[in-house]
Amino acid sequence: MDTVSVLCEFLKIKGINVLGKGYDGATAVKIYKKLEPDVVFLDVMMENPDGFYTLGKIREMQPDAIVILITADATEETRKKLLKLDASAIIYKPYDINEVVSETNRLVLKVKEKLLDEIAVKNARLQEINTILKNLLERSKNNSIHNPQYFNKKNMN
Repeated sequence: MDTVSVLCEFLKIKGINVLGKGYDGATAVKIYKKLEPDVVFLDVMMENPDGFYTLGKIREMQPDAIVILITADATEETRKKLLKLDASAIIYKPYDINEVVSETNRLVLKVKEKLLDEIAVKNARLQEINTILKNLLERSKNNSIHNPQYFNKKNMN
């Protein structure tokens, strides 16, 4: 069994739904484009093209995507390159599947919290707008009652 299948099986065992798997960068980009998954796992050393290129392409499509890079390359050069490309997380081989799941959960919760904060800000703004509209409607009703057209001499008889 290959490393991609092993990771997928571990993820499934841990309750993570695996939507697709690719064995090279070109396929990974196509799968991402088609499925738009919540989380992507990439190996830095995959072929045709490598994980750096693939991460860059996914970032072009979706700058906020959660992309976790898995690598055996613990060099500072690789780490800097991945950070420059804005990898969501870097997990080094050999990995513990619990570490992978924990990091995945941490990143997903971070996105969820950000979305909830954005919703709260938009909700507060909508409430402000609703209050303004209610006040305008109330003023409009009050002004229309005192409008001279309703009190001309013909209507008073």
